[in-house]
Amino acid sequence: MSLGGFQSGFSARKVSRSEVRWGQFLICNHGCEEVIQLISHVSGEVEFELCKIEAERMAHVLLEASKAERL
Repeated sequence: MSLGGFQSGFSARKVSRSEVRWGQFLICNHGCEEVIQLISHVSGEVEFELCKIEAERMAHVLLEASKAERL
């Protein structure tokens, strides 16, 4: 399931844990069954994977950073 894209050249999709491309590098000790993949528009390859919980944490950090004043 594609979840949309970014101007930076990536789209995101949610897959089951059994479908991860880079399972040996997946950081998850939560037992998540869903993984978010970032797919390159250029190569069509999976470039980055996060379990659902870590993806939500990253989204929160990025949103907070976008709201923060410059240092």
